[in-house]
Amino acid sequence: MATRQKIALVTGANRGLGLEIARQLGKRQMTVLLGARNAAAGEAAAAGLVAEGIDASAILLDITDGASVSTAVQTVTEKFGYLDILVNNAGILPKLTEEGSPSQASPQLLLDYLQTNFLAQVSVTQVFLPLLKHSTAGRIVNMSSSIGSVTIASEPLHQNGPKPPRLPYAASKAALNMFTVLLAKELRPEGIKVNSADPGLTQTDAGGPNAPYTVEQGARPAVWLACLDDDGPTGCFFTHVDEHVVNNPW
Repeated sequence: MATRQKIALVTGANRGLGLEIARQLGKRQMTVLLGARNAAAGEAAAAGLVAEGIDASAILLDITDGASVSTAVQTVTEKFGYLDILVNNAGILPKLTEEGSPSQASPQLLLDYLQTNFLAQVSVTQVFLPLLKHSTAGRIVNMSSSIGSVTIASEPLHQNGPKPPRLPYAASKAALNMFTVLLAKELRPEGIKVNSADPGLTQTDAGGPNAPYTVEQGARPAVWLACLDDDGPTGCFFTHVDEHVVNNPW
């Protein structure tokens, strides 16, 4: 009996970490769908992966636009009828110019981050879940950050060091981590694994060229979680140290 081709969707995959995650999954002989809110950018990124011998295609997907999400679900449904892996990578990152003090964080900024980094992630996951339930080994990976770790934020001398007090971004990632834990418990009986991945400060447009981790390293936890065996963990938070994927504190 032939093995069914694995299908992986990575949101925000036209560049940076999302593109590298798609590349690494594609090199594992999966079909990768590159979600992008800019059609031209998505097509260009997919063409680059195809040139590397990867089965890749772009899919128009703006996670903050309900109509765009619905159309993307319909596209995947009609073309494949199932989805094995969903990597929720799209989101907004903190800017260095933003005020970091919790006492000065504006309500609008809080709303913007929560809308994109939490509410949109929940919505995208919910609408793609029926397709994931048609997989024999569904995997959901939420791209989080140690900045959203309450443990790290509350312990300045923690091994990972103090994190900048950017409340809007931190709160959105902490909320996403809670979604990870509770959804993992709900879906455990169905064999769908849900985990959070922390790429660390990575050499992307946001992290800059002097960040400590390359995009290849930053993608490693998400790729590992996307490819977990049946006995792998669920409802956990992982990052990386050297060449190893390790537990991150909540």
